[in-house]
Amino acid sequence: MRKSWLVLVALGVGLVALAQEPVAIVNGEEISRAELDRVTGLNSILLTLYQQFPRFAQTLLTTEGGKALIQRYQRDILEQLVLRELELQEAATRGIEPDAAQVEAKVEEVLARIMQQNALTLEDLTQLLSQQGRTLEDFRAQIAEQAREQLTIELLRNQVTAEAAVTEEEIQAYYQEHPDRFQDESGAVKPLAEVHDDIAALLLDQKRSQIWSAWLSELRAGADVQILLGAEASG
Repeated sequence: MRKSWLVLVALGVGLVALAQEPVAIVNGEEISRAELDRVTGLNSILLTLYQQFPRFAQTLLTTEGGKALIQRYQRDILEQLVLRELELQEAATRGIEPDAAQVEAKVEEVLARIMQQNALTLEDLTQLLSQQGRTLEDFRAQIAEQAREQLTIELLRNQVTAEAAVTEEEIQAYYQEHPDRFQDESGAVKPLAEVHDDIAALLLDQKRSQIWSAWLSELRAGADVQILLGAEASG
């Protein structure tokens, strides 16, 4: 029974598919099934469900509604990967790239956080990775690649939204429209001078988010994107 369940779980998450088969093509660049499986984490999710909630796992894997939910999750994550690919392509076109020092600093930050959260020394981490057939150098390279992508997209976002600005009129209007958000412990409204910079930062962030979202939607609409996820099942 256990063996048949494990086979069912493997089939449910598409482990029988070739890992390098593309699930999408973005302006000629492929996104592989292996990358999608890595980001969705479905293999780990479903195996955990099978171990802790076997009936729920069975429902997900054997009913049309359950399969549809899994497919929707995969499509949502795939769309995120498509947008990330478009962002990285645009950054490359603009010549945007973080410097090595920024990437290295991010790697050190991530490693320190991992060790702190798990109460590990560098030697402990190296040993754990070795037990998984990995090296610390490989792990650092993986973190560095993720950090490079994250920093690249941040630099691109800063460039795209560079013209965002907030006027004094907008700051005053927000202050007047939301007095309840600026009350002190006694219930009195704080003076504008005291919260001015906080309001400016909030409004600027909102404007940048709006500009970025609109720009990204336009970029996505103009891209040549082929979604192949599920094509092998229908073909």
